[in-house]
Amino acid sequence: MPTTQIKDPVHGYVEVPDALVDGVVDTRPFQRLRYVRQLSATHLVYPGANHTRFEHSLGVYHLGRTVFENLRQQSYFTRGASTEELEAIQRTLACACLLHDVGHPPFSHLSEGLLDESVLRERLADTGLVAAFDDAGVGGDPLRSASPHELLGCVLIVEAYGDALRAFDVDPFEVCAYVLGYSLAYERGEPWQYGVGAQLLHSPIDVDRLDYITRDNRMTGAGVLGFDVDRMVDAYTAHPETGLALSEKALSTIGNYLEGRIALYMWVTQHHKSVYANRLLQALLDEYTATIGERPVTVDGVLERELDDNAVLERLRVAARDHPDSRLASMYDRFRGRRFPATCWKHRIALADRVDADIDAFAAWLTTEDDRLEALLADALDVPPHEVWIDRSYVPAYDPDELADIPIAYGGTTRSVGEWGLYGDRAFDVPIPFVFVPSGTKRRAIRLLEAAFDHEVASDGDRVRRWGGVKQVETPETRRSEDAGDD
Repeated sequence: MPTTQIKDPVHGYVEVPDALVDGVVDTRPFQRLRYVRQLSATHLVYPGANHTRFEHSLGVYHLGRTVFENLRQQSYFTRGASTEELEAIQRTLACACLLHDVGHPPFSHLSEGLLDESVLRERLADTGLVAAFDDAGVGGDPLRSASPHELLGCVLIVEAYGDALRAFDVDPFEVCAYVLGYSLAYERGEPWQYGVGAQLLHSPIDVDRLDYITRDNRMTGAGVLGFDVDRMVDAYTAHPETGLALSEKALSTIGNYLEGRIALYMWVTQHHKSVYANRLLQALLDEYTATIGERPVTVDGVLERELDDNAVLERLRVAARDHPDSRLASMYDRFRGRRFPATCWKHRIALADRVDADIDAFAAWLTTEDDRLEALLADALDVPPHEVWIDRSYVPAYDPDELADIPIAYGGTTRSVGEWGLYGDRAFDVPIPFVFVPSGTKRRAIRLLEAAFDHEVASDGDRVRRWGGVKQVETPETRRSEDAGDD
């Protein structure tokens, strides 16, 4: 089969069959991904973070193909499935890997909230996808829990790529199911290997996150990730009862993988200036809506006008030019000039050093009361409301339990990393909220917040503690009770 080689800075040469190049890669919806940055506005902090959803999709395709071909060399994996069935799974996986992010709107996750989900769900119902999920016994949960970009991706897969996929002898509905973490064929009773195909794209050890954490680390230059990717790829295995897992080959690198995923989140995504840059861009999109009276990103805009980062940035530029005295213009000038405000603290150590309070309780209070406290600070500091922000990364933090659940197979048994004792007593750092204020007001802002926290949370002699992620109030009486118990 003739192939095209595409040079990738992370994986080297990626070989794609010419039929897939013609039918998927060299098409307008897929080429749009060249202009949708993977990390939104993080390039304003890490200048090398200009990589896009385009090369990420190629990387996921490369890893998915490599892992599945490795699995096919394992006699245990191929047992009970015909060559034709394995070929069908591999074709579906290849297409799903390429198209899994085709629905990302401009600036990736930042503008997802602007997409009208009701419009997307209506279009999907019209395509027959909802009925296909029902017929397979899956029901509506996968589509109800899907993110807007996944829904938009499914619309494109069925409407824009349906004919091309069927020409490859691939079911477009099955591709959508893979993107959402399911296999309709498996749910209909086909061999268990169909389910593994879906897991390769959507599970705790899927190739999607394997590519993006490796790529984000490389392209930002952060250098916080130090695990053997090739070793991980070689370690994939599967079992009919438990599905996809990693073999003992991964033992030498799994610790670095666990720690690297957290470190990348904490020092790239949760970097205090990354948080601000992305919050500013998101606020700009919302301000455009308020100023112009229409959303800068819509479902039809992506589907019909192929909106990308550049197109929306131009909309913001023109709107700021046409409304020079608006808050939009002020925010746009700050974004274009990278005029970032002061951060009251850059990390947990600085927070503990500058705030005389229980840090976990203080952080929880800031997160819960952020809108009200922003207004309080803006009023007290006598600055415009949009110059005070309390925020943390728009990307949800990793759940340590999810990392502990990574499956490891050995001796015919599959257990989680935690159950095998490989997770150990790792205590990963957790994200904190940042407070952004105009330069010259940082110290005063911290004093104001300390005073407000003391008045609202600790003034009655009560103090807030967090046990297992649940906020609880500890009174002097309960403290005395616990102190007695310690004896």
